[in-house]
Amino acid sequence: MLQAAGCFVAAQAGVERPPQFVVMAFDNCTELERWQELTDFAAEMNEDGERLRFTFFVSGINFIADARRNIYEGPHQRRGSSRINFGGSAEDVRKRVDYVNALHASGHEIASHAVGHFNGGGWSTTDWGKEFQAFDDILDKVGPNNGVDSKLAFESKQVVGFRAPYLAKSAGLYTVLKDLGFRYDTSGVMQSNVWPEKVGGIWRFNLAILKLHGAGRRMASMDYNFFVAQSRGVVDAKRHEAFREQMLQTYLAYFKANYTGNRAPLHIGHHFFDYQAGAYREALKAFARAVCGLPEVRCTTYAKLADFMDKQSGETLAAYQAADFPRAGEPAVRIAGQ
Repeated sequence: MLQAAGCFVAAQAGVERPPQFVVMAFDNCTELERWQELTDFAAEMNEDGERLRFTFFVSGINFIADARRNIYEGPHQRRGSSRINFGGSAEDVRKRVDYVNALHASGHEIASHAVGHFNGGGWSTTDWGKEFQAFDDILDKVGPNNGVDSKLAFESKQVVGFRAPYLAKSAGLYTVLKDLGFRYDTSGVMQSNVWPEKVGGIWRFNLAILKLHGAGRRMASMDYNFFVAQSRGVVDAKRHEAFREQMLQTYLAYFKANYTGNRAPLHIGHHFFDYQAGAYREALKAFARAVCGLPEVRCTTYAKLADFMDKQSGETLAAYQAADFPRAGEPAVRIAGQ
């Protein structure tokens, strides 16, 4: 019987209880100060052992200096155009490569967010193929493309995950992902307690639909969606602390429900761009400090989640979805400073 935090709920178990996966990923990885901040935070979290690994969905445009922008031509776009900023100076690109290499060497994952951050909702297979070829060429030729003595420590073919800009996708995307050997896509949205499915050979690691703490609104588990839901996309300095706390409590409710429920993985997406003047970064850090390192919790990358999923049979995954295992009680979550 369940009497205290951490105890098991008596049940006729079909399978052993799975770990609670928590995946925190970032899009639009441009700002160098954010690369430094997350490098420092990850080092802090892992000082006494492996507690946290991030996934970074990088845009190819991050690795093209402003002066070399004509290297890139997106599908149906003018050469040298992009919806987000190019990489700055050649020295900025070199520094970004150094951050990526160091984080990759530490076990964090580098995944793809395409190149120019265009809406691919109407793209054909050919269009997606052109965009992915551009991404590969940009990563593999980052040194000569920018006139710097620098290179990534891995080849583009080692990138196995994708998130579409704006989550905008078409049927042609999945043909290309499969042909190129990608293992997963994170361009969808689903209920918060749903285990991932493999469709057409590609794992669908979708963002979750969450209920905003203390409110009736629902939105996807991404910082931009909080920004719109909380303040209609306007920075409100007077409510900074309230927004931070509301995000933190929303994430904690998501975590506790899944941890004590069917253990469906948590999917949390943030951007390098600061949508609420630091409130969301503070909330994410507080959340990571509170849950990463708890018993049976794995704060890890999407690639590691794919490794785990690939080892499970269809019957086991069905049992996970049904929570056909000894359930866990609510863990003792401690928030720093509270």
